Amino acid sequence: MNMLLKIVKGQEAHILPLPKGAFRSAPPPNPLPDMAIVNAGQGDVRSFIRPNVKQPEAPSVSIWEHGPLICLDQWLEFSPFERDQRLTLGPIGLNLMPTDDPMRLKGALAGVAMIAVEFAKFSDGRGYSIATLLRTRLGFSGEVRAVGDVLIDQIFAMARCGFDGFALRGDQDGVWAKTALKCFPAVYQWGADGRAFVLADGVLPHRVAA
Repeated sequence: MNMLLKIVKGQEAHILPLPKGAFRSAPPPNPLPDMAIVNAGQGDVRSFIRPNVKQPEAPSVSIWEHGPLICLDQWLEFSPFERDQRLTLGPIGLNLMPTDDPMRLKGALAGVAMIAVEFAKFSDGRGYSIATLLRTRLGFSGEVRAVGDVLIDQIFAMARCGFDGFALRGDQDGVWAKTALKCFPAVYQWGADGRAFVLADGVLPHRVAA
């Protein structure tokens, strides 16, 4: 089963099944190095390491539970009338690529229920910034879902940035994903999740708007 880990305020995080096409499948294993070359001293084994996931030219997922995802440019090209018409078909889900500027959605979030943020690679940090901007600058209160190369190791940091949905990559384990959300009992900095943090002197400072 391919899974969505979802955080609901006031409730335990829970696992939901995802329809085919709403998740990224597990990548093929890295190719094995030619040990004859390595043992002959003609190359470094590290030169044979390849990244599991290449930078995509298009989103890795095209649908969610309520139908097709809409890309940023397409949504912004819709007139207000077209957006209202689209809402009659069901909840709206958008897909943002790592290169998209979320601030372009200012004034255009009415009716949007879910925004999927693409992680081209697990090491790509742009999605964290996108989620933070959606929550703190734009005040988006719908679901912000991480999609693409989403690993258990990232979930705690993603949640702190405002993600509350995680479309786990095909080889990830849902039970361990839920555990990952609780791996740190205390936090020591502001976050977009609104979680209270701990200071050494026990004094909570006043937060100034960004």
